[in-house]
Order: sequence, then structure tokens, then C-alpha cells
Amino acid sequence: MLKVVTKIKKTKKLVEAMVLVILLLCSLVLIFHNSIRDWMVAQNQNRYQIGSVSVQKIDRNKKLSGNFDTTGVKTVNFLDVAKAQMDNKNYPIIGALSYPALKISLPIFNGDGDTTMLYGCGTMKEGQQMGKGNYALASHHVSNVIGHSGDGLLFSPLVNAEKDQAIYLTDKTSVYEYKTDKVFQVTPEEGQVILDKEDKKEITLITCATDDTYRIVVQGHLVKRMTFDEQTAQVFSSKYTQYWR
Repeated sequence: MLKVVTKIKKTKKLVEAMVLVILLLCSLVLIFHNSIRDWMVAQNQNRYQIGSVSVQKIDRNKKLSGNFDTTGVKTVNFLDVAKAQMDNKNYPIIGALSYPALKISLPIFNGDGDTTMLYGCGTMKEGQQMGKGNYALASHHVSNVIGHSGDGLLFSPLVNAEKDQAIYLTDKTSVYEYKTDKVFQVTPEEGQVILDKEDKKEITLITCATDDTYRIVVQGHLVKRMTFDEQTAQVFSSKYTQYWR
């Protein structure tokens, strides 16, 4: 009988210890979930450094059918990032974007599906070509709830965009320089901002505002096209947008 009682007490203590450990882990996740989320976003982005992708692969990815389903797109939360990290998928990179004034440096993907935009920015229309029409790109805004903000991640810095700032795109064949013309907000239903306009060569960058009610839009015009070489590649040499930097 004494052995049974002792065994029950040991089992009870073990269960109590396990519960305490689980509660501690849950508390740590709740306290540090923003930091964990931002770290995982940064790790995802680093898988797609433009220097490690060949021109041949980019050309192949341009021909693929991208995912353009943005249903329910919202600011990023911890669970979204965690799920994307566990999925461990490879997405079709077709180039890179650099916005030096805002320290934005991201891979460009074929398509702007919700998960794709956790890794970089995505094209918003099929068949888009850099330097032609209205080249529209979208990415997530990372919400800031506790402690350090995610203002340096993905398209979050667009809240600080201003007129006359330079934006660069590359497909590792050419480099396209744009200059911003205007920054404004629209509702999610105002999709006309990404449409092509006759004889206009533009860029449009879009992300969610902090409360998901509006979209922040940055538009600019093409300034020039340059050959991608050792010199022009320098504008894309920064690490992809990081939280800890």
C-alpha cells in the first residue's frame, strides 16, 4: 500500500512539473512572440538572396503560373509566420527590389499569395514585366504590438515613404530605377491603382495599413534602365530586410 501511495505522489509531482513547464513555455511565447515572429520572417527572407539565384532560374520562374489569391490578406501575426516556417516551401523568385531610403531589400516572387508575401514581395498581375506598364508589387505590413517593432520588415517601412525617393528592381539582366511620385491610401476594394496606363511606365508598391482598413500605396515613374553588372549590382548587396540590424 505504501508503495502505491509513493508512486501516486511521484506521478502527481511529475504531472505538476510538466504543467509548470508547459505554462512557462506558453508564457514565454506570449511575451516574446513578436520577437520570435520577426526572427522567423528574417530567416525566411535569407533563403532567397539574389546573388545565389541564376538568371536561368529566374527566367524559368517567370514562366510559371503564380498564386494571385489575396483573399483575407492582413497584417502578419505570429501564427502566420510560424506556419510558413513549418511549411518550408520554395517560392518562384524572379528578381529583387531595393528601396535604399527606407532600407527595404527584398526578393520578388511570381505572384502575391498571402504566404508568399511572408518571404518578400510579389507581383500583383500575371505577365508583369519590369520597366513596362504598371509593375505592381505587394507585401505584408508587420504589426507592432509589444516591445521592439517590426517596422524594418517586409513593406512595413512604406509608412515613411516620401516623394522623389529611388526604387530599384532587377531580374539579374537589367536594373530599373524608378522615382516615387506620390504616397496615398486606398481601401482594399480600390484595385484600379495597379492597372496599366497607356504609355506610362510605373511602379506601384502596396501594403496593409496598421489596422487593415486601408492599403498604403507608393507609386513612381521609370527613370532609366541599366545593365546588371558588378557596379549596378551593388544597390542589391544589402541583406534582406532584417529585424535585428
